Amino acid sequence: MAQVIITDQQVISTSWREWGRTIVFGATTGLIFWLLTILLQRYVIDPIVCKQALNATLCSNSTPLSGNIATILTAVIALVFMVRSGIARPVIIAVATAALLWDLAAWTDGLFWVEAVLWSIGLYALTYALFAWITRYATLWVTIVVSLLIVVIIRIALVL
Repeated sequence: MAQVIITDQQVISTSWREWGRTIVFGATTGLIFWLLTILLQRYVIDPIVCKQALNATLCSNSTPLSGNIATILTAVIALVFMVRSGIARPVIIAVATAALLWDLAAWTDGLFWVEAVLWSIGLYALTYALFAWITRYATLWVTIVVSLLIVVIIRIALVL
């Protein structure tokens, strides 16, 4: 009788420990995002843009602007640390999370700071968990297409 050996796995196996580490890493990234947003707004954007009375409209948009800059910086920082800690396909996770949570600072603008921190931590943890789950699949193009579809569908749903 012939024995069948499957060498091509459809799913990359991850342990609960790695899964939990990715979620905690996402929560930490959410905290870093919020801190970077506040620091950029207070020490970079507001002193430069809000210095003149002519830029009053730009000054009112300093939180979303600093949040967008913080999203890019957070994605780069997270990418470096994910590569160092051996998380599978960190570029897809970092880019998809940045695209999905692009306007997070505008969404949390006006909330009490504790609420804003909790929303940032929670949403980053959820998106890291989602995209880490998607990147388990061994086929790269499937991972990219599914991640892209999820980002597009959720971004469209947020606009509606």
